[in-house]
Amino acid sequence: MKKVFVIAVLTFSVILTSCGGDKASSNATVSAEATPSAKFGIDTSTSVLKWKGSKSEEDFHVGSLKFKSGELTAQGTENITGEFVVDMSSMKVEDEKMKQEERDMLKGHLADVEFFNTEKFNEVKVKVNGYKDGKLSSVLTVLGKEMKQDIPVKVLNDGSKLAIVGAFDIDFKELGIEGLALNEKKPDDTIKSVINFDLNLVLNKQ
Repeated sequence: MKKVFVIAVLTFSVILTSCGGDKASSNATVSAEATPSAKFGIDTSTSVLKWKGSKSEEDFHVGSLKFKSGELTAQGTENITGEFVVDMSSMKVEDEKMKQEERDMLKGHLADVEFFNTEKFNEVKVKVNGYKDGKLSSVLTVLGKEMKQDIPVKVLNDGSKLAIVGAFDIDFKELGIEGLALNEKKPDDTIKSVINFDLNLVLNKQ
């Protein structure tokens, strides 16, 4: 999953270079005091959240989620605030070795009440309260419950586009999700409550 993060950073760096070269790079390093705030709206067609859930290093599943909406305000790469919304109905299972019917079955299982109950909770809201020391100070609303998270990401801003990319883990244990609880009879069959993510969020200046 870390490869996705590296590729996302390199891809956006190329975009910055083609749009302005050294000038774009220098603009990204201007201090927040000298940079006006700007609003950015999410590009839902290119933004994606990759996920990986596992029982062990060898036994895991991967997939992706898209975004429903999002708007952030930023001063260069600082003072980032706003909110974006993950569309849980967009969930995909992308295991290469699985047949499509098996992917669909797993998707239905993850969407059921035992896991993320997407019929009732069809979105996850992420409120962003700032960016400091390489982390987004965020509050996630998952299954109707709030979780505070400092999410490690890299922020890139060329003035017309804002990109937020990063590889990180989130532990959902506190939510008491049935499907992620310890299987006392078969501990080896327990799905870990820690899920790995790769975020590639692209926003355009409004």
